[in-house]
Amino acid sequence: MIHPSQGYSTGFDLNDPDTQRDPYPSYRWLREHAPVYRIPGAPMWVLSRHEDISRVLRDHRTFSSNMGIDIPIMSLVMKDPPDHERLRKSLGRAFTPRQIQHLAPRIEMIAETLAAEMDERSEFISAFADPLPITVICEMLGVPTEQRAAMKQWSRDALLASFAAKGFGTPEQLARATRGLEALLAYLDQVIDIHQAQPRDNLISALIAVQREGLLSRDEVRYFCCLLLIAGHETTGNLLGSGMAILAENTELWTRLKTQPEQIPGFVEETVRTRPPLQRIVRRTTCAVEIAGVQLPADALLMLLPGSANRDAGQWSAPDEFALDRDHGGHLGFGAGIHYCLGAPLARLEGRIAFEVLLRRFRTIRLDPERPSMPITGFASGSLGWETLPLCLERG
Repeated sequence: MIHPSQGYSTGFDLNDPDTQRDPYPSYRWLREHAPVYRIPGAPMWVLSRHEDISRVLRDHRTFSSNMGIDIPIMSLVMKDPPDHERLRKSLGRAFTPRQIQHLAPRIEMIAETLAAEMDERSEFISAFADPLPITVICEMLGVPTEQRAAMKQWSRDALLASFAAKGFGTPEQLARATRGLEALLAYLDQVIDIHQAQPRDNLISALIAVQREGLLSRDEVRYFCCLLLIAGHETTGNLLGSGMAILAENTELWTRLKTQPEQIPGFVEETVRTRPPLQRIVRRTTCAVEIAGVQLPADALLMLLPGSANRDAGQWSAPDEFALDRDHGGHLGFGAGIHYCLGAPLARLEGRIAFEVLLRRFRTIRLDPERPSMPITGFASGSLGWETLPLCLERG
């Protein structure tokens, strides 16, 4: 991990487990000493300041999402206009705010059921944070809930296989992930066939309707479903885990939200600002460009750190403090520009309902002193969250 007392020669090591567990000291050093940091031996620069990252995200002509690698399940994420515009518009027709708001009663029912099943000593990630969003997205897609566990593993494999295509991961990881991706696609093909024969009121049927209009191909429908499974539960699960960890360490905040539940939406937004689930975004320069006084060539790869941007003192006062009444405008926890997270309204809705249910059902929570929490590290550390979060809970 980089500290202020260390120099440029130390480098910024994304694979350092200490950095993965708590990246914010390193982020602070980057903002203060190397806001455009060249990764040694690689044509990649790391950007850490809010102003620069916001500029890059909002200028898709100069900073492309197309990495020149064909990763089908990431087509929406890694395309520029006009392809991106066509794909996003097609998905937007099936993923409308009206449809999302209609999910509120069902999300509350799922959250109540999961909370009721938690005992006084529960591992929060496996008991609540993971199953809530994966159940929601499976139901939205029309996938049977009994496939929830398989879908979770397959979607993680699909994500791993995508990154492995960029040269990350070991051959063993790639082989295992590829098998998972193939199993997921084969299963989704079966589900799509069923919905083509008998359309229903869900996302897959809506996407099939768009396909019939000639706006999407069959492959694009199946890859959209893969992406929705990944984006629909991994990031929201991390958001729920991070929020619960914050509350478990801050009894005053827990008490305040119990008595002032109208502040829960602000709590969700501040959690996204201080601990955005997605910690890395990649862009490519389409021409020579200057950022923060540094000249970058065309085809330079940029790694953007939204978690760092959201702690930039140039954007917020006391940015490391968790403040419910803060003006959250401009935070980059859901991205910005044409690639702003399409699922942000769903994530906010799930977060609000989840914490309303948890605060209503439990009198107190605290970290389990006998079972240490385990943050996400290793290959999956592009996300910020918890592998395990054991809690002690008191009902009431």
